[in-house]
Amino acid sequence: MKLKPFYSNFKIKDKIFSVSLLLLMIFGLLGLITYHYFTSLYEERIYEESADMLQLSSSVVDKELNVIEDLSFQISTDAVIQNYIDTINRNKYTFEGYQTESRLLERLLTYASTRKYISSVQVIDQMGEKHTTGYNTQIENDSRKIRRLLADTQGANIWTTIDGENGISSARLIRKKENLSLEDIGTLIISIDMNNFVEETLNFSPDNKDFVITSNNDIFYQSSEGEWERDDFSHKKTGSGYNTTEIDGKEYLISYSHSQFSQLTYHHLLPYDNITKQTDAIKIIMIVCFLLMLTLTILLSRRAAKQISKPLESLSARMKKVQDGDFEESIPEDYYNDEIGELHENFRLMLNRINELIKENYTKQLMIKETEYKALQAQINPHFLYNTLDSINWLAKINKQEKISVMADALGNMMRNIISKKAPMITIKEELDIVRNYITIQKYRYDKRLDFSLDIPEQYHNSQIPKLSIQPIVENAIQHGLEEMIDECRVTVNISEKEEGLEISVSDNGPGIEEDKLEGIYRGEIRSKSSGIGLNNINERIKMMFGDAYGITIESEAGKGTKVKILLPYMTE
Repeated sequence: MKLKPFYSNFKIKDKIFSVSLLLLMIFGLLGLITYHYFTSLYEERIYEESADMLQLSSSVVDKELNVIEDLSFQISTDAVIQNYIDTINRNKYTFEGYQTESRLLERLLTYASTRKYISSVQVIDQMGEKHTTGYNTQIENDSRKIRRLLADTQGANIWTTIDGENGISSARLIRKKENLSLEDIGTLIISIDMNNFVEETLNFSPDNKDFVITSNNDIFYQSSEGEWERDDFSHKKTGSGYNTTEIDGKEYLISYSHSQFSQLTYHHLLPYDNITKQTDAIKIIMIVCFLLMLTLTILLSRRAAKQISKPLESLSARMKKVQDGDFEESIPEDYYNDEIGELHENFRLMLNRINELIKENYTKQLMIKETEYKALQAQINPHFLYNTLDSINWLAKINKQEKISVMADALGNMMRNIISKKAPMITIKEELDIVRNYITIQKYRYDKRLDFSLDIPEQYHNSQIPKLSIQPIVENAIQHGLEEMIDECRVTVNISEKEEGLEISVSDNGPGIEEDKLEGIYRGEIRSKSSGIGLNNINERIKMMFGDAYGITIESEAGKGTKVKILLPYMTE
């Protein structure tokens, strides 16, 4: 057993609405999948660009810090500076020591002026005295911590933080190079203003300047002072990359890159909100568009479904009326010239055709009843009529009344042919016998005023014809022709073969028929004066038996006579 779809019992308007809603949901789901796919691509691209930007920036920073290391080495190995320091160490509180210190500071200032971000250059002698120069000599470095860090470096450069300052310092031991003694004669510290350094070397956007430098998980510098903790930057010791980290309840994308020249690690922090700002805006736009499309779909699909189903419901209501027996045509509302409009039009045409068939069938039934009634009347005691006419015939012969005898005999033969033959179809020969008997009677009545002629070849005598098709027309020609004129009335009957069948024509030279009366004869409104079998009756019988292609046509003009043509199929027994 084949199962019906669950929506088979839905109304058409509900089906249209459901399909529209389903399509919208499918498109919405596809849009959501597409959004997530491209969002992930976008975010991945942002991650990669952030890491690339940090890689580029860290290279610049790393090279610049390497320049500072080179500068530190250059200062610490400068023979003049070493000579100054050696003099100060030997003549600490003398005038010569004071002059030497001044010359040392001038020499250090020359080096400090090579970079704008160098806030100070400081030399600590063996006595622990600090000799500082630069645009910010107030910076205090923890000399004990630095000496402790430098203990095992053998003159190598180290980087360290500046207590109380958001900056870093480069430090190394000054070792006497004279005679390669490598004697420790002092300590060199170069302090860097990192804010100025970042401004000079990096090109971060105003909203994207979260830059952090760490070393061994200690924070050396951060662009937003006090916001980060060292646990937030625990990464691998080498290489570069990125990951996402939640800091103080806020998610960040952290890109990191390790220095090629030192133990420093550079970090760039990008708030995740900045990354998702565009995608969130797109998401909101998509949600708004989806809700708008959903609203429009509900409204428009409902309206469209109603417009489509309304004429169908109207047509269904009209069909139910017809089913209940109401065939009256109701005027439908105006619809577009689409398939539904064609259904309405075809139903209207069908209803008209049904009404025509009902009317036609009703008319035919009346005609059949009328014919049966007339046949019943004609069959009332026909033998009594025949015997009476025979008696009149013999009495006329006994009394030598030849005219009466002939008329009685002709009338009897005519009545026998009409009444005794029960079949609706007879041969042309039998129909012509009826006509001849009728003319015999009329000739005795009108004498020389009636001129009748027949032109029927014998080859057509056996052709079938509806009974009483020619005689009523001949009778009608005599009634309307001879009785309404003084001159001789000529009535001619002939037959000819046409492509459609046989054409029998009855013509007279009577006064003719006016055009408005012709229409009345066709419609059956004007009845025959004689037999009661009108032209319309004969025409309807022929059409009913053989179809609308056959029947009677009348050619007539006032004062020029009348010709009645009967078109029948050529049929033989």
